Amino acid sequence: MKPKIKVKDSKLTIAGFTTETTGKVAQKTLDLSGHAGEYLRIWLEKDGAYSTDKRRDHFWQVAELQVPEQTYQEKVTKDAETGEETVIMEPLPINLDGVEIQTFDLPK
Repeated sequence: MKPKIKVKDSKLTIAGFTTETTGKVAQKTLDLSGHAGEYLRIWLEKDGAYSTDKRRDHFWQVAELQVPEQTYQEKVTKDAETGEETVIMEPLPINLDGVEIQTFDLPK
């Protein structure tokens, strides 16, 4: 059985499930904003927690995906005191729609 995953904007939600090894695993929503431009792997630990830490060992890989790069929009602002216009680059929310997510069978 593969995990059920939904995406909305920069958030990825993994539906809850139960396995013999981990017991009941609650639904989890991960905000991937901090992972813009990364190839991300999502792991499950034996205690039912999720991790994206690539510097240590994990119990089970659940999914992997390429998180889109951060995009920006120019925004003109005015200084309240001087009235001088400044252009700033404002980050736009990451959109995961259409991103291919590879999922792996859940543990027994």
